Amino acid sequence: MKKIFLIVACICVISASAQVQKVNLQASGLTCAMCSKAIYKAVSAISFVDTVFVNIEASTYDIRFNKESTPHFDQIAKAVVDAGFSVANLTVMANFDKQVIDKNGLFTLDGIQYKLMGAVPATLQGSKKLQLIGKQYMLPKDFKKIPASSNTGMPADTYLVSLK
Repeated sequence: MKKIFLIVACICVISASAQVQKVNLQASGLTCAMCSKAIYKAVSAISFVDTVFVNIEASTYDIRFNKESTPHFDQIAKAVVDAGFSVANLTVMANFDKQVIDKNGLFTLDGIQYKLMGAVPATLQGSKKLQLIGKQYMLPKDFKKIPASSNTGMPADTYLVSLK
């Protein structure tokens, strides 16, 4: 009986270890605590979101996901915009286990494809921060600094990111 329990416990631990650990969202346009609460409610209502931790002073939100779910960053950004605000920065904290980055900078994480901006073939290991690049994930002034050629030839369902 103890062996069966131990095997079941090990399987649960292994299946619970997702590669995307959390997202840090910095919002823009907040003027009061009610603004912060509006974003909190909007993001918390997303089906794959488990918990949201708010830092009102920094206008940041640490977002953690339900086990066995795949986060969709465009849905998080849309929830913020629908609440009447904008995303200033969206950073993904991910755990890599010998993740190969191909010659085009492409890799897959939790079933989602990413393109690492300015990447050369490499292997990522350990915990890394990935900043999402795109109009919906950053301030317009920061987006203007990104070379237009960064997403040339990139598949439509791929997130452009940079290592932080």
